[in-house]
Amino acid sequence: MKTRMLISILILVLAVLIISEGCATEKKVTKRDYRFISGTWLNEDYNSRLFNAKLIMHPDGKFDRYNRTSDSGIKEYGYYTIIDKWKDSESNIWYKMHIWQGEVVEGHPSMYELDKFSDSGKVWEWIILRGDFPTEIDENHPWYHIYYRQ
Repeated sequence: MKTRMLISILILVLAVLIISEGCATEKKVTKRDYRFISGTWLNEDYNSRLFNAKLIMHPDGKFDRYNRTSDSGIKEYGYYTIIDKWKDSESNIWYKMHIWQGEVVEGHPSMYELDKFSDSGKVWEWIILRGDFPTEIDENHPWYHIYYRQ
């Protein structure tokens, strides 16, 4: 009788551990997140503005920036690392990223970025700051960006 009770408790504990591990992995950053972000992102309105009009995000954590959507020559390159991720109640995917313009200096990102991807994965909004992560996406912020997946 005691053996059955002990086995039942052990099975219950293992089931709880397995379920909780499954829930925790939903928040863990994986290669799939880098593949999700990768691709060509455009904003035609930025062709005549300060912001880059075309970004190509690579799944290895590298990015290329272009002045205009029609450009084929890279303006600059850099690297990104996803630090955190979550989903909101509308199924948008959020990331916090460290950004390096040019070469990576370990432990010293150039910028801190808060990113929001629409649930469809076709719209990417973000704000980038020096020193610390933005706390919200505000369309009126001077460093607010929006891009559309090509």
